[in-house]
Amino acid sequence: MVQHTSLSETGPVRPHNEDHLGWGRIAVPAGDLGDTARGLIFAVADGLGAYGGGDVASELAVATLLGHAARSGGAEVRPGQLLRAGFEQANMRVFDAALEGQGTRRMQTTMLALILSPGEVHMGHVGDCRAYRRRLDSIEVLSTDHTQVMEMLRMRLITPEQAANPPARHALTRSLGAELIARVDLRKEDLQPGDSFLMCSDGLWGKLSLPEIRDALAASDHDEALGHLVGLAVERGGEDNASGLMLRVVETPAAPPRPQGWRRFFL
Repeated sequence: MVQHTSLSETGPVRPHNEDHLGWGRIAVPAGDLGDTARGLIFAVADGLGAYGGGDVASELAVATLLGHAARSGGAEVRPGQLLRAGFEQANMRVFDAALEGQGTRRMQTTMLALILSPGEVHMGHVGDCRAYRRRLDSIEVLSTDHTQVMEMLRMRLITPEQAANPPARHALTRSLGAELIARVDLRKEDLQPGDSFLMCSDGLWGKLSLPEIRDALAASDHDEALGHLVGLAVERGGEDNASGLMLRVVETPAAPPRPQGWRRFFL
């Protein structure tokens, strides 16, 4: 069973909200998470304001991903495969919609998604929305920002201190709708009872510290905790929309056994 709550705030600076949040149920290989033979998918998308139409792009991306998950989930489809295909469809949906005159011709969005299945969490990621996981007393960022700053840091062209607040901190290297082919990061982790997650746009995490996120994920009331985090982001400037999804895993069945021998290469 998974408890979840979400909140999105436009903030005092942006004229409208270009973030979009969503969740749905999908079929998974085995077991259940509060619904017979089904898993859960959660998504956060942040439309790019610089090109216009970000609100249209983010809503299209989330709706396309969740629609694909609802139609295509099944015992024969792995969560990672489902995420990759869903992100590719979302990318083309935004790209085509821009050509058709919805939003603007260059509209784009970032998106982050988690699938919670028995004993496992699968992440798909394009852009700079983030996923945090709190396990026991530790906090970890599961996603890697697709930004120029992170690329420069990875190549050791700048130091972590220089990367803390550079002039082009949020310049993206990947987004949905920018190109015909989406480059999606996929990651799989084990899932344990008590794990808590925060999925959020950069307008939220950019105003918060790791200890603040860790403490919020430890709170007994996630509605209140998420409201507190969003309130802090607004109080500290609110230059961007601040949106987040909080998840807490109450219980989860064990992951299905992994194929052995030659079968592991094909199943």
